[in-house]
Amino acid sequence: MPPLGVGVDLAMLDACELALVIAHNDTVADAVRVYERTTLPRSNAWQWTLDHGAEELVSTDLPDFVDSQSP
Repeated sequence: MPPLGVGVDLAMLDACELALVIAHNDTVADAVRVYERTTLPRSNAWQWTLDHGAEELVSTDLPDFVDSQSP
């Protein structure tokens, strides 16, 4: 993931959700299947969003910090 400020948050959310599904399922295999149904669509959505956000992050276009109205 590009460094746009959501990596640690998503890692913590994923860890919490994985712990919960492991606690509420009979086998680890069942838990992982439940976990993936939740996390894979979210991961795909975030990856698409961050891929497009990274274009802004590494843009060579610089903002105009000079106020054209200033003397």
